[in-house]
Amino acid sequence: MNFKLLFLSILLCATSVLVAQKHTLSGVVTDDETKEPLLGANIWLGSTGTVTDFDGRYDIALKDGTYEVQISYVGYEKQTQSITIAGSDVTLNVAMTGSQMLKEVMVTADIARARETPVAFSNIAPAQIQEELAAQELPMVLNSTPGAYATQSGGGDGDARITIRGFNQRNVAVMVDGIPVNDMENGWVYWSNWFGLDLVTQRMQVQRGLGASKLSTPSVGGTINILTKGIDNDRSFKLSQEVGNNGFLRTTFGLNTGRLNGGWGISAAGSYKTGDGWVDATYTKGYFYYLRVDKKMGDHLISLSGFGAPQEHGQRPFTTEIAFVDADYARELGVPENAITDPNTGLTYIDRGRRFNEHWGYRDGEVFNTRKNYYHKPQFSLRHSWQANEKLFWSNIAYLSIGNGGGTAPGSSSDGAQSLQRLDNGLYDIEGAIESNQLLSPFRPEPVSDRILRTSINNHFWYGFLSTLSYNLSPNLTLSGGLDGRYYRGDHYREIYDLLGGDYFIFKPDRDDYQVDFTRKLYEGDKIFYDYSSYVRSAGVFGQLEWKKNQWTAFVNLSTSVSGYSIEDFMRAKVVSLADTTFNVTHTTPVVYNDATYTVDSPEAQNQRVDWINIPSFTFKMGASRKLGDRHNVFFNTGYLSKAQRFNNIINTNSFTAFNDYENEKTLAFELGYGYSSSIFTTNINAYYTVWKNKPLESPPTVPVPNADGTIDEDSDRVPVNVSGIDALHKGIEADFAIQPTKKITFEGLISIGDWRWTSSETAEVFFNGQLLRTYEFDATDVHVGDAAQLQLGGLIKYEPIKGLYFKMRGTFFDNNYAAFQPEDLKPESNSARRDSWKLPDYMLYNFHAGYNFRLNKTKMSVRFNVLNLFDTVYLSDANNNDDFNERPTANFDAQSASVHFGQGRRWTTALSVEF
Repeated sequence: MNFKLLFLSILLCATSVLVAQKHTLSGVVTDDETKEPLLGANIWLGSTGTVTDFDGRYDIALKDGTYEVQISYVGYEKQTQSITIAGSDVTLNVAMTGSQMLKEVMVTADIARARETPVAFSNIAPAQIQEELAAQELPMVLNSTPGAYATQSGGGDGDARITIRGFNQRNVAVMVDGIPVNDMENGWVYWSNWFGLDLVTQRMQVQRGLGASKLSTPSVGGTINILTKGIDNDRSFKLSQEVGNNGFLRTTFGLNTGRLNGGWGISAAGSYKTGDGWVDATYTKGYFYYLRVDKKMGDHLISLSGFGAPQEHGQRPFTTEIAFVDADYARELGVPENAITDPNTGLTYIDRGRRFNEHWGYRDGEVFNTRKNYYHKPQFSLRHSWQANEKLFWSNIAYLSIGNGGGTAPGSSSDGAQSLQRLDNGLYDIEGAIESNQLLSPFRPEPVSDRILRTSINNHFWYGFLSTLSYNLSPNLTLSGGLDGRYYRGDHYREIYDLLGGDYFIFKPDRDDYQVDFTRKLYEGDKIFYDYSSYVRSAGVFGQLEWKKNQWTAFVNLSTSVSGYSIEDFMRAKVVSLADTTFNVTHTTPVVYNDATYTVDSPEAQNQRVDWINIPSFTFKMGASRKLGDRHNVFFNTGYLSKAQRFNNIINTNSFTAFNDYENEKTLAFELGYGYSSSIFTTNINAYYTVWKNKPLESPPTVPVPNADGTIDEDSDRVPVNVSGIDALHKGIEADFAIQPTKKITFEGLISIGDWRWTSSETAEVFFNGQLLRTYEFDATDVHVGDAAQLQLGGLIKYEPIKGLYFKMRGTFFDNNYAAFQPEDLKPESNSARRDSWKLPDYMLYNFHAGYNFRLNKTKMSVRFNVLNLFDTVYLSDANNNDDFNERPTANFDAQSASVHFGQGRRWTTALSVEF
């Protein structure tokens, strides 16, 4: 009996082990068209799931049974397949079909594809943004890509900037869903206007160099593509609460319906943030809203979207002397003692600390920053795409952007105002200014403001269209092309923002050539100093022929456009009196002439306007890639760009005259690349060589106009000039890699070695009506380009001990960063020719990220924690060489002569998210 019981027990145990034994479901997920593996595809079986690896592979341990397997990947049609596990392993390979939205994205936003598109690029997954952004602006996560250098400038929220391969963001195209967002006047990108995009980013891609864009106004340094969520995403509702240092709070929600009955889909998101800022008085307060409605009707997809981010934040816009912040650090960098502490040659303030901000004071006991940026730039778009048949695809986009806002600053002598005074601690005496403005006397019976805050308004109205047609001429040949048109009006004026306790302000210009009405009272909202509108328009056509066969892909791209510029001055008007006397009047300075008062509204007054200046541009690009088996690929690309210079290098906004010379920028580029990909290791290596000719001046000079007798008076009217022939050579190598030896550990690394130098030595002669006005001579030959680190090393270690729990340490090293300067300032007569600007000290930053993603029934939960600048490293992120605005300016090309921004110290954030 005992033997039988023992035998029965053993049999039952063996049976239970066999019943409980698990088998493996595995396979590879690929793109149905390109046959390339899809990294990060989601595989779900009820509440159990996984994602594919570098090679598109996945595996899940399952008990015997029948399962419904859901396979999804953003931009692809979701698939559901039934499988049965019955005593053995099962293989399920899946080929995903791209959705119509993905087709539209590939056609209009020119997203590069791995091992196919012959350009250098990096993809930033939404998971990386969520795990590592940590209350920063979007460009800051791009320091994890080769060739990028992003900083937070003075520390104001949204004041970040980025360079790629040494080209600043004026020369880096930023696209949201294929729509360009760089300012049409100056090319800059103001990241404070794009707060909240991280909530709705479906994919973010950085293309370095000429990139894959077909648009008729391409970039030189690179392209940042941001794609937002839509009908292709899974149904979800997400809430998140984030807290951080210095009172940072951010509350967000996100909604996506996925595809509803009738082909409808809705995506919505909102966010609110507030905080005091790590730098003193750099408070932030902002909102974000986003709504997108998609409608699929057979072969047609219509999308209407709108988003915006009304915000305001305190700023610290200007660099300062190193000793002003940290005297010991200045001494380490070679700044002499007498330039720091000597009463006659040293600084008034030293050792203010990294957080110090000189632009604020107290008002009624509260922090009051005189430098505030406030702006709202909503963008709306209407999109239609039509998959007419297997060969023809047509996409049309119309978009509109309306921007309103500006930035405040203390009034200055140019506004006819007195400067704010400072207290012994270096802060502004705001309350003293208010008391002074309210002071009454027999000669001052009313509180008149001598000190004010003014604001510089930069409103804009911007619309455009983009139409792209793609046609498959044969199974191997695709022709695409289209139209790209834009129109922009920017309204720029200065107005009184805050009278600081006074009742009104009287503008007192420094001029004696005519009588001025000094009795006109100006109030908050009245315009002073300047008021003009700038106009930019652009129209172009583009075409591209793409060939694919077996392992080869090649393309040829041609585009041309015409850019137009114009300006109209509303502040100053030209008056011709009955006596044929000509003079100018402004809003704030009416003129009394022969007992008659003339204003800008007088019938005799005429606004000054520069008629349209139209400048043609064109682009030629070509490239090819070759797959070498299943693992390797190589590519090359080359191109030539002739691009119109930006607005301020065509029209001078002070004199309202066109420049004497506005030759196009010209760029010639070559690039080679190699890639390797396997299930545990992937790498990309590329080399580039970019010649940039006729780089536009940042601040074009002006020269005086000759008098009637031919003499030149330095105080007479001035005309702007451009100095042509400022050339540079940007070359370098870049590499990145990722290794995943096990599912729990991932290593990433990058290296970027740049050699960016000016190659110019020119003598330019400026003529006016045949008379030589000025000769400019500069020599910047072989001088390193400044304002970005030319050496970048980076690495990441990610450890996932259990499913959903991760720890990440990312480190980035920057070196060979030369202070910003203008090559045309390197003049032989000042002994500055061929002289490098001051090189900033190298630095290494470490960021730590941790989080846990888990499920409670059907609810997804996420907890994360981030520490930026983990070891509180003291470093310099930005610098200007030989800064004339220093308290004791020198021109020694050293640490004493430079002005700098210190990088921010240690910060932290933590967040809890719930998704249904």
